Amino acid sequence: MPDGYACPRCGTVPMPGERFCSRCGYDLAAPRRAPTAEESRRRAVELSMGRNVSDEIMSPLWILVPLLAIVAAITVGIVLVFIDPSFGGFVAVVGSIAAVALFIYLNYKLIDRMNKHMAREAALRRALIEHVWARGQERGTAAAVQPYVSAMESIDQGARITDVPRSTLWSLAILIPIVGIVLYFYMLYFLSKFAFEHDDRWHAFAYNVHLASAANGDNVPPPIPRFPQDRSFLLYLVITIIFSPFLIYWYLKLIEDTNTHFREQWAFEDGFRAAAEGTR
Repeated sequence: MPDGYACPRCGTVPMPGERFCSRCGYDLAAPRRAPTAEESRRRAVELSMGRNVSDEIMSPLWILVPLLAIVAAITVGIVLVFIDPSFGGFVAVVGSIAAVALFIYLNYKLIDRMNKHMAREAALRRALIEHVWARGQERGTAAAVQPYVSAMESIDQGARITDVPRSTLWSLAILIPIVGIVLYFYMLYFLSKFAFEHDDRWHAFAYNVHLASAANGDNVPPPIPRFPQDRSFLLYLVITIIFSPFLIYWYLKLIEDTNTHFREQWAFEDGFRAAAEGTR
């Protein structure tokens, strides 16, 4: 497969030599033809309908789960020490292990939903590009939409290079002696980068979909206006080193920023679906 090739069905980038997509089973060697506007519209709607699986809205309370587990374990352990010292110590140790396991699971969920969303959005971008271009050819407005399609292609290519799926094994980094803390903060780095830069690219892409659709005579609403907050990884890292409880706030922003991105993207997808349905 050529560099940058991704599965046209789900957006997953295949390993060299793969014949079938490892995620959805699509035949990567099958000859491709340009889809019609209706075919690409249906594909975009299909991908949008599957967003509840890939785009998990996480409760901010998730960050409190491992904290409450360790506080409860220590509290119960201290109480039990006065009754049975050995059993009290055992409860405290088991509770601490459970708290670490929950913390690892939180990191796993953050990485997993990032990977699933990137794959869905990659396929959605492709479907939207194909839709507005086919629509332009069918309506004789191809020349008008060409600049916007070129911009969308450029954003899509940049996203495919930057949005690299990360192994969920990164969630175990904190368990590795000595270098584990460095690997752990690198995990926070790419999660923080995703929450901000990925959202920035999507808004640029969606706005070009809006402009291209308008050139085609379709009333696709623009993406929701946003007020970007570039959260500095270096600043957050320094504050966390100086004042470790700040890590709770950091996780809160990782959860909330991504939740906001999902909701804003869903709103745009709903607007596209309504407009596309009305012009069929």
